[in-house]
Amino acid sequence: MLLFAPDFAAVDALIDRFAPHGALASDGRPLLKLSAHDVAGLVLDADPRCEIIPAHVWTPWYGVYGSKSGFDSLEEAFGEYADSIRAIETGLSSDPEMNWAVPELDCRALVSFSDAHSAANVAREVTIFDMEPTYDGLREAIATQSIAETIEFFPENGKYHLDGHRACGIRLTPDESASVGDVCPACDKKLTLGVLNRIESLSESKSKTETNHDGLVTGPKNRPPFRRLVPLRDLAAAALGMGKNTKTVARAVDRLIDHFGSELDVLVNAGRSDLEGATPDDPANLAAAIIAVRSGKLEIEPGYDGVYGVVAPVFGKARS
Repeated sequence: MLLFAPDFAAVDALIDRFAPHGALASDGRPLLKLSAHDVAGLVLDADPRCEIIPAHVWTPWYGVYGSKSGFDSLEEAFGEYADSIRAIETGLSSDPEMNWAVPELDCRALVSFSDAHSAANVAREVTIFDMEPTYDGLREAIATQSIAETIEFFPENGKYHLDGHRACGIRLTPDESASVGDVCPACDKKLTLGVLNRIESLSESKSKTETNHDGLVTGPKNRPPFRRLVPLRDLAAAALGMGKNTKTVARAVDRLIDHFGSELDVLVNAGRSDLEGATPDDPANLAAAIIAVRSGKLEIEPGYDGVYGVVAPVFGKARS
């Protein structure tokens, strides 16, 4: 759960209320021995202007909708506080298009943020709000879904997209899981049901979408658009045929960011000829890989049961 507070007085009030229920200083994201309902009650008691956003909502083990420990509705999880939940964070293994089909999310904003486990992963998912840069402006943007767009992982890249059993190397679609009774066909243990399965079980009809030339996906008129991206270092590694943690890949990424100003500008806005001019290490391949993602030319192996998926661009060899 993501908690937003209007000022440090509210933060102090939250700390006072949470302190008896967990070791707050032990981790950047402390665990509380409380239900989601009780957390919401304490938060809104500390300051009614606090904002609560359930995060990674479809993750099997901890998400509010997760197959292992979740609920079938926000009301089941939050009770009388459900109406105070005005947004959900979709997580890596789903995107807005998948969530548009869930009826109780019609009136709630769909936002995307990043775990800050490492500097390289900051902003791998992004919400671009249309708002006044104030706390009240943020609350208003959430309430009215005033979002210019969100930037997403490909959901198949997430480690819980499909069903499966990691120990046996079994990866299944929801239909395949149903055909085997949600049991691993190799060892007869229960499968971990993934995000796609849970969304389909709570969904109605799927929305029609359109994707423009630069990868922006639009759907229902009341929903902000989004785009799916692959991290730049992953694309550089694919284009150069090297590991993404090598110095050569790091150098290529740094050159592009130095030239265009940010990773997102490289991935979203830079033209092909400009990309080729800024990448002396195999420029045609790297530019082609970036353009391939925008046009959806990809090879995909979906993630399952804690195993990250692989999303790789399909692009031609460098021109002579």
